[in-house]
Order: sequence, then C-alpha cells, then structure tokens
Amino acid sequence: MIGIIGALLMVLGIIPSVGGIIMLLGLILVLIALKGYADTYKESSIFNNALYSIIFILIGAVVTIVILLYVAVGFAASLGINNFMDLASWQQIDWQEAVNFDTIQSFLVPVILALIVLVAFIIFAGFYFKKAMNTLSEKTKVKLFHTTGTVFFVGAILTIIVIGVFIIYVSFILLLISFYESKPLEQTPPPQ
Repeated sequence: MIGIIGALLMVLGIIPSVGGIIMLLGLILVLIALKGYADTYKESSIFNNALYSIIFILIGAVVTIVILLYVAVGFAASLGINNFMDLASWQQIDWQEAVNFDTIQSFLVPVILALIVLVAFIIFAGFYFKKAMNTLSEKTKVKLFHTTGTVFFVGAILTIIVIGVFIIYVSFILLLISFYESKPLEQTPPPQ
C-alpha cells in the first residue's frame, strides 16, 4: 500500500508549484516500500539498487548545478556584473550588444558538459533502477516490475533528446500499476 501511495504521488509530481514536494514524498514512500520488499524476500539488492539510483541522480543534479552556477557567474562577470543582487548593474547592460554569438560561444561548452554529466548520471541511475525492478519482478512474479525498470532505463538513455523525461514519467505510472498488481506474501501459520 505504501508503494501504491508513493508511486501515485510520483505520478502527481507534475502538479505545478507543489510537484517537487509531492514527488519527493512519493519517492520516500516508494523507497520505504522497496525496503519492505527487500526485507520480506531477504534480497537487499532490491533496496540497495534503488538507493544507488537515487544517489546517482542526486550527484548528477549537484554536479550539474555547480557547473551551471560557475557558468552563470562567468557570464555575468563577462558582462561587467560582479554582484548578482545589484539590479542597477543589470539594467545598464545593452543586451542586444552584450549577448551575441562570441559572448555565448565561450560558455556553451561548459553548459553542454553539464548536460552531458547530468544525462550520464541519469543513465547510471536508470541502470540501477532497472536492476532493482528486475530483482523485484523475479521475487514477486509481477512481470510489470521488469517492464517498469526497462521503460525507466530507456527513458534515462533518451533524456539526451528530452523525450526520455516523458518516458520516465510513463515508468512512474507503470510502477503504480506494478505495486497495485503485487500481492502481499501469505503468512504461513507457525508450526505447532
């Protein structure tokens, strides 16, 4: 049930303004559910691989943000702005003259590098999420978990051309259905 609620919240993560918080809450609940599956089936790789997936996404996001901030500071400095908060200095710039191909070209390589780093980490995350879902599919006998992992991995690879983001979103919907289809283990009565 926790997995269903978590996956539902991840699907609802597209809601503007509060989507990020809803997505994070859903992700936490999905991790709790995967930890429960890992403990139940005594297969720690289910939870560990899902956790590695999240760690890779976080590292990729942090590295990308750091590179983009570095580029933004360099771009502002090239325009003669030393203080981002000084609105007067931003208003004094002749943007048509300042923003041209020569100015942008020197900052284009680091931006492309940042995006490549992000995509690489998303692909690593997709690989580990796929491993977690494959193991979960084996243990629960719910084949849709396997499909969910594969769709997420394909989406991760296709983030290079942006369509992958939508495919990853489809994998969240499949995850919701997968959790719904999985049945709890029947408890066997203790021996007498």
